[in-house]
Amino acid sequence: MRNLVFRNLLQLRQNYWFWPSMLTAFALVFGFTLPIIDAYVGISWIRSVGFLRPTEVEGARAILTTLAGAALGVAGVAFSITILAVSFASANYGPRLISNFMRDRLSQLVLGVFVSTFVYCIAVLATIHTQRQFENDTIQAFVPQISVMFALALTLLSVAALIVYIHHVPESINIMNLVAGIGTTLRNSVIRMLDEEDARAKEQDKVVDVGARTTRPRRDGDTFIIYTDVAGYLQQLDLKGLRRIGDDKDLQITITSALGDFLAEREPVMTVHPAEAVNDTILGRLKLCFTQGSSRSDLQDILFLSDQLVEVLARALSPGVNDPQTAILCLDWLRAGLSVFARRTPAQASDDAERVRYTRVTFELMLTRSFRQMRQYIAADRTVTIHTFDVLADLAIVAVLPSMVDAISTQIRELAEAANDSLPSAIAREEVAAACEQAREKIANSDKFSAGESSARAS
Repeated sequence: MRNLVFRNLLQLRQNYWFWPSMLTAFALVFGFTLPIIDAYVGISWIRSVGFLRPTEVEGARAILTTLAGAALGVAGVAFSITILAVSFASANYGPRLISNFMRDRLSQLVLGVFVSTFVYCIAVLATIHTQRQFENDTIQAFVPQISVMFALALTLLSVAALIVYIHHVPESINIMNLVAGIGTTLRNSVIRMLDEEDARAKEQDKVVDVGARTTRPRRDGDTFIIYTDVAGYLQQLDLKGLRRIGDDKDLQITITSALGDFLAEREPVMTVHPAEAVNDTILGRLKLCFTQGSSRSDLQDILFLSDQLVEVLARALSPGVNDPQTAILCLDWLRAGLSVFARRTPAQASDDAERVRYTRVTFELMLTRSFRQMRQYIAADRTVTIHTFDVLADLAIVAVLPSMVDAISTQIRELAEAANDSLPSAIAREEVAAACEQAREKIANSDKFSAGESSARAS
């Protein structure tokens, strides 16, 4: 059930139609309900309001027809602007960023306001009729006065939404806001992941302390391998559900793939010990604890977010763009996420006593993965290389473990070697060598420096 809910929520989060459809359905119901209230209230209340006059049948029809046509036309324009912004971002910043625009809540709500205004006007228009004479009865003319006024209010709301939207579109494709959004999401995701790992570690320690039978899972018997049924990226793992199954059935579960890995059909995703304890019911429950999809997701895969920053940086430093300031922006926001990692001691890695063993994302993994992908682009630019040394030095200053500092020192050494081979100017190579030496000095005397002191960059 958790797997199904996650998959549906992920699809709704990435679909552009959800909120417009919800608002349209609400407007349709409201458009047929409010005239009923109008018929019950009547029009006598208008006389008590001095500046209002009852609207005639033809006037009401003209108003609603005009408003409906205008709302639908503006909705088409808003949708065209959105597609243009998505195309621009995809071409300039990378196709992986399209999902950021597709799940933009404000754009969805603005489009929903326009479409729901159109639907509401059409629904109210269907309730307006003139006086009609039948054989045995006469139907009086009916104009829902409150409904027509509400349509005018919706139109004013649509105008306000259009003004907000016109401001929002250029803000959303501003590279500074785009990178800041990815960096903030990365930082929050790292904090959430570390908090969850700390909670799981405390729970594991509590289980071991009380001497429960889950302290040491039995390892007798063969390994049962669970294969994927379809091809796709591993998007989600329900670790709590897996641990619950392991506790109930005295199993040890090992996740053989990491979040974000692509698995073809009939490829292993996890193993279970002992194999003889796994039946069809347990197998079905285990398969419900992971989700595959056609693309990577940032809900649990935090490396997807760092990869997005790497992609933007690589495009910024490509020969056709040559935008070092955008690359520096990406490095700064990547440092924001890595600093959270560096300042906290990670939870204890999986050992034989854990029910569920899986590959944890560590500071060293994210650092190495990100900077090795960026190195060839950074090393060819003198300004970005010097800034990268400052970023790595700042990370080393706040790092709490020697292994983190060692990983940072390795990246500094490799970048210095790459820059020495890539930079054509002898002066640039000397400046980079001096910056590298300065970064090493800061790391060696980290107690005398504070992170961010090199922000007043004279490079």
